[in-house]
Amino acid sequence: MASTSARTAVRPALWFGLGLAALVAIALGIRRERAPHGAPLGARDAHPYLELRALRVPRPIAIDAEMDGKKVWESEIGSTGNFKDAEGRGMVPYSEAKVRWSESTLYLWLYAGDLDLEGSVVEPDGPVTRDDSFHVELGNGGRVYAIDVSVLGTVADAVCTGTLGQDGPERRCDPRWQSGAVVAVDRDGTLNHVGDNDEEWIVEMAIPLSSLGIPSASAGTRVPFAVRRCEIGKSGPHACGGFGLGQPRGEIVFDPSPAEASPLAAVAGGH
Repeated sequence: MASTSARTAVRPALWFGLGLAALVAIALGIRRERAPHGAPLGARDAHPYLELRALRVPRPIAIDAEMDGKKVWESEIGSTGNFKDAEGRGMVPYSEAKVRWSESTLYLWLYAGDLDLEGSVVEPDGPVTRDDSFHVELGNGGRVYAIDVSVLGTVADAVCTGTLGQDGPERRCDPRWQSGAVVAVDRDGTLNHVGDNDEEWIVEMAIPLSSLGIPSASAGTRVPFAVRRCEIGKSGPHACGGFGLGQPRGEIVFDPSPAEASPLAAVAGGH
């Protein structure tokens, strides 16, 4: 057995070793809590985003909802795929969004499978969520820009407080904000006629980036993004789904021009 004096002599060394190990563990923890290149961990690193990569178009897209042969939307790059419902399953009926961009404009293609097209609100900034509609949210500078667009092409837009994709009593929205969105809708079915089988409707939309506080975009620009849709029917449950609404949040990432990365460049604006 070691003597009392020997045990006493060991203690300082033991405590020193434990202290050194703790310092090393702390240092490693700090290192792990840093973003690439040694930058401190920010909110974006702590809460990663679900990226939606958007192809750049070399010239403006004609917003006319004429989709036959319109190759700019054919690539699945920049597609959400089928929206997810509250349980994480694919939404029924099928719903999808695609994104494209230019230096001054964000383009959206919104697809809704629908057996019963319902719409009656025609007044801008009216209660379009009562109709079949999409709800789009885009973030910048701590603001949430919300745009609703219906099966009739009616737009209601507002700038809001709060968190992207999260409604609640604490959210405050100012409907005086105008997105300047240009919208066209193609409908395959009969509006407000119960009993027949409708098929789908498609929204094509161009949003000026300046209205989102982005004077000019470039490759690598990131825009927080969420979109959802609830099918409106005269009877039965309302099916809802979306993209970027939960954790992780959605984010559009502007990819380089298709002229460098995709054959879409040759046909981006054509039919």
